[in-house]
Amino acid sequence: MDEKFASIPLNNSRVLCIGGITAAEAREAAEAGLSVDGRGYYLFIASSERPWEPIEILARFFSPDQAESAAALFPAA
Repeated sequence: MDEKFASIPLNNSRVLCIGGITAAEAREAAEAGLSVDGRGYYLFIASSERPWEPIEILARFFSPDQAESAAALFPAA
């Protein structure tokens, strides 16, 4: 994960995140057949117990404002 606007635990090992992704994560997603360039902000699931595992990209936000609006739906930590 590159930078996060927000995150919320889904269970003991998985976290739903809104934020940027690393170049390596973008490359892995592209190799898996997703149209991902790594720029912008994404909604994704990451493992908190195994951070080296690939993330699961669910959506891409078209602007930082959209990502911030979605992050506002997450409860404050």
